[in-house]
Amino acid sequence: MSFQESPRPSEEDEAFYMQCRAAYLAVFRSSLTNITSKQHLCRVLQQAGRNPSSATLNKYWTATTSKLNFDDFCEILKHEEKTEESELMRVFKKMDVNGDGYITHSELEKALITRGEKMTKEEVNAIFSLADINKDGKLHYAEINHLVIGHNGIMSTPAVSCVIRKRKAVGGIILTASHNPGGPNGDFGIKYNISSGGPAPEGITNKIFEISKSLQEYHICPDLKVDLSKIGKQTFEVDTFKPFTVEIVDSVDDYAEMLRGIFDFAALKELLSGANHINVRLDAMHGVVGPYVKKIVCEELGSPANSAVNCVPQEDFGGHHPDPNLTYAADLVKTMKGGEYDFGAAFDGDGDRNMVLGKHGFFVNPSDSVAVIAANIKSIPYFQKTGVKGLARSMPTSGALDNVAKTLQMDLYETPTGWKFFGNLMDAGKLSLCGEESFGTGSDHIREKDGLWAVLAWLSILATRKQSVEEIMKDHWQKFGRNFFTRYDYEEVDSDAANKMMKDLEAAMFDPSFKGKKFSSGDKTYEVAIADNFAYTDPVDGSVSKNQGLRIIFSDGSRVIFRLSGTGSAGATIRLYIDSYEKDAQKIYQDPQAILAPLVDIALKLSQLHERTGRTGPTVIT
Repeated sequence: MSFQESPRPSEEDEAFYMQCRAAYLAVFRSSLTNITSKQHLCRVLQQAGRNPSSATLNKYWTATTSKLNFDDFCEILKHEEKTEESELMRVFKKMDVNGDGYITHSELEKALITRGEKMTKEEVNAIFSLADINKDGKLHYAEINHLVIGHNGIMSTPAVSCVIRKRKAVGGIILTASHNPGGPNGDFGIKYNISSGGPAPEGITNKIFEISKSLQEYHICPDLKVDLSKIGKQTFEVDTFKPFTVEIVDSVDDYAEMLRGIFDFAALKELLSGANHINVRLDAMHGVVGPYVKKIVCEELGSPANSAVNCVPQEDFGGHHPDPNLTYAADLVKTMKGGEYDFGAAFDGDGDRNMVLGKHGFFVNPSDSVAVIAANIKSIPYFQKTGVKGLARSMPTSGALDNVAKTLQMDLYETPTGWKFFGNLMDAGKLSLCGEESFGTGSDHIREKDGLWAVLAWLSILATRKQSVEEIMKDHWQKFGRNFFTRYDYEEVDSDAANKMMKDLEAAMFDPSFKGKKFSSGDKTYEVAIADNFAYTDPVDGSVSKNQGLRIIFSDGSRVIFRLSGTGSAGATIRLYIDSYEKDAQKIYQDPQAILAPLVDIALKLSQLHERTGRTGPTVIT
């Protein structure tokens, strides 16, 4: 008996399938989700560029239809011609009585219940509700005609998320080397955030990519000169039927207003400028968060002006790497070790990550940082009002947050690395606080991690508990135990060598004899309990993310994790994570590198990382 291989789909078929999937995921969170109403069918067809009439909808959604799946949707698209954008614009302009670029509910209702295939008012209401994404009572149909830009072109990533949500924008574009860096020098990146204020999901970015492949031309306005230094609205006449508005806003105002509604600013002001104030040192590392620190922490909360340093944003970040860790924020670490300051923090280039230090340079591991905030979450008024819906961490992050969730009986989610996974949980009302070991902490107040928010959260805890950072941290370990954690980064490794190392390691891990195997280093012996390549099933939409990192979990709960990232022209980055839990009160204050040395030794020998990559050690140790 012989078997024939199925014919490979043509490029045309593959492109059609990708278009179907992109349209479907723009409406639903997963291609496994069913269409359960005529209104949803209409919306997903519109996402695919169709303009279905009532007769068309009734043809596919009959009196006996209860649901349609993704395959059904693909079949429907094969039979429905795509509507040209110019045709839609012509129709919309006729409906737009005053030519302001919007269609009101009354304008839409008048057109749909009096012309052509007449619809009922209930059907009009349903369609309008689905299409009115921002719930402002108007449908925006024209080309983008209103841009909001931060003063002098500067706005932090958390502030962008805040402004999108507050102003109900359709989305936002962030230009920063912190995201998908490209260009000749690898210093220019573009990130798109959707109307929730969070990073665009793959369904959206895939659709953008597909559209980009068919673009034949693009138009520019070389004579449109915008004064980014002048706050206010500037109006221009461009080749559309109405004016084009560029609004320059104070980069800090909306964000500061949001923070006032989250924290007790009176208590923070007393902490920073009262009779018994603490001394703080905040390093903006010449990133965009500098003006926010100056205006909020210094001017509003009263901390001395010299408590915030490197606050003028610079294109080259002052010649330094704006990464808030012990390696790249060495100047802050040195200053804090002097003992003059009680609290220190550093921020990254776009303001979404942070590092916290106590007096004499006491380092707060990012995994511990989110755990401490969770354990003291009622110190923040915002959570007193909203309650705590759940906690989450990325898979490589230590289990410190798990210990808090278990003790306080809170729901905990372990996700792949990437803030978009947290956003999904937040939008579903399942998550309040989350963090990543890469110095990212945030909550559901926006849909991005937020460096300054995390620092104010810590200061709120200090104000409530009247203790130092070190005292709070040590009390935390006494109550919950301590997760000793470290991360080794091997940057710019040869991509082929890195990929082969990971592939060979996975093959060894997946050998049936690997489970139960014992590894020894010094006087420590560890037995393998679990070995896998982490996969995540989203509890909201059922989507599955595979191959998120190789995990070796030992019988005592210790973990060794390998992840590969950044396989570009500059090479790959191999990240090695070591996590080990200790409850013994006599051991929790020991040096993490000493405690973890046996596990690091086992991980390096097992993977042959140094031999396979030609490295003698990591680029960065956290």
